[in-house]
Amino acid sequence: MFADGFTRLHGKASLVIAANILSRRINSAERASAVLFADAAGAVVIGPCEDTDRGILGASVDSDGSGYGLIQIPAGGSNTPFHGDLDLAQTRMTITDGREVFSKAVEMMTACSRDALTAARLRPQDLDRFVPHQANARIFDAVGRNLGITDHSMVKTIAEYGNSSAATIPLSLSLAHRAQPFRPGEKVLLAAAGAGLSGGALVVGI
Repeated sequence: MFADGFTRLHGKASLVIAANILSRRINSAERASAVLFADAAGAVVIGPCEDTDRGILGASVDSDGSGYGLIQIPAGGSNTPFHGDLDLAQTRMTITDGREVFSKAVEMMTACSRDALTAARLRPQDLDRFVPHQANARIFDAVGRNLGITDHSMVKTIAEYGNSSAATIPLSLSLAHRAQPFRPGEKVLLAAAGAGLSGGALVVGI
């Protein structure tokens, strides 16, 4: 959204980059999450366009601080910076309640997607593809069911590439385009939720 605003204001292209090295943060003792996370990077270029049916057509963001402790890395950030005596176990990711993460992620992604579709004046059946954050197949399958999006419209990359956090959507866009190039006029929904808890959705016209 910030890149889109910059591009519209200045008439110049914006480059959005996402990269994560989650292999350094995996807690191997937490098997339910350790098998999911991966390293990846992706980038998207947003360029100026006068066609009102292209670009970001609808957007919605949300946050829920009550879920702040559900996904956390105790040390290594600004509150507890790295230092020579730091216990590396404190730099590993911990998910304290997987069921609650699932419930809140599905709720947030569904609500943001509906709001973004409303802002774009579109219905779920108007979408050509749904590119969700690849957090967990059960999460985005549930969001798809809530929205009434058909399974064949959903881009799924987690089985082959895992959950690379912020990089999953640009990576999935690239893989989807490689498999079936995006066509002018396509309407695409992007949705994500993660630590914080924070989330959002965009409806994009190709």
